[in-house]
Amino acid sequence: QDYFHQLVCATEREEFIVPIRAIGARAILDFPDQLDFSKCPVKYSTQKTLLVRNVGNLEAHYQISTQSPFSVIPAMGALGIGDTMELTVGFQPLQTGDWSGSLVVHYDTGEDTHTSLHARAVDAHIRLDRNTVTFEKTYITLSNLTTVLIHNHSDITAHFQWKAVDTGEEDHLKRRQYHRMYQQQKEKLYDFLKESGVDTTRRERFALLTHSLQSEMAKVRGDPVLFYDDIFSLEPKEGEIRPNCSAEISVFFKPQEARAYEQAVYCDVSGRENRLPLLLTGEGLGPRLHFHFEELNIGEVFVRTTHRYEAVLFNNGPIEAPFSLIPPTTAMGSCFTFLPQEGVVAPHRLQAIRVSFCPTILGEFEE
Repeated sequence: QDYFHQLVCATEREEFIVPIRAIGARAILDFPDQLDFSKCPVKYSTQKTLLVRNVGNLEAHYQISTQSPFSVIPAMGALGIGDTMELTVGFQPLQTGDWSGSLVVHYDTGEDTHTSLHARAVDAHIRLDRNTVTFEKTYITLSNLTTVLIHNHSDITAHFQWKAVDTGEEDHLKRRQYHRMYQQQKEKLYDFLKESGVDTTRRERFALLTHSLQSEMAKVRGDPVLFYDDIFSLEPKEGEIRPNCSAEISVFFKPQEARAYEQAVYCDVSGRENRLPLLLTGEGLGPRLHFHFEELNIGEVFVRTTHRYEAVLFNNGPIEAPFSLIPPTTAMGSCFTFLPQEGVVAPHRLQAIRVSFCPTILGEFEE
């Protein structure tokens, strides 16, 4: 506690006022006036440890505050006279550029001290070995594999995650997923409440539904929205890369249809403000079936007599080839029968198709 008094000296002609001040005991933590982090990787936690001593003559009871992206641990406590402690100040920016803030120490006496904080966030030297992966043509149901490297040429241990969307779209995707799940769970609760009567079993069921709703919502809020797709996949989807090392990512392509595919994925890595894009392209191939001839010249035949032929299906591909007959709809087409009408030709095998023709119409035809 501080004390203040005024001593008044009076004479016949004038008065003199002499102020008397007594400063009570104080706790003083010897924080520096300024703390400079210099250059730090973006989206990465850089920490500085301060050794702080109580140089005052009273036990210090303090609270410490700062502003994001700066942080401090511990944020409150007590320190005896002459004692020292370690204090960790962190800096974890989400964007590049210059940052400044203030570290404020609040004493229980109501007094504050300030330490200026300065830092610059920069992109670390972390990159993909390529921006596009083009797979060779791949048969459906089979898969193709290639690798992509993430090079970490920095001095930090970088954590990476493969994301389905770019940064700006992720929050929107998560909100949409959250809203959809919330509506589904809410409808379950609403249907339950519409039922009449309340008993112990139904109360337990209601509590279980409520707990399920809360659990599902928590999962959505904590979902990192990692990349997942039935056609393209990456393994591992997340991990760490040590300084001056590389991570090998296996990229798989498993087409389900005979068509071209294209998919963009994004590598969210600490040390880089923007996610690193990777474009995946590939084409699916269907079974390689063909007949041993493209045309059958039947020639002149008599009506209402049965003629038999054979067509052979060859499967030159590495996958099974299912086939089925598309029934003809023309008048002359109904004069043909094919056996078998459906089946599966094994890889590098053949299937004979028996063709029967019994014309009922005179004239030339082409089917």
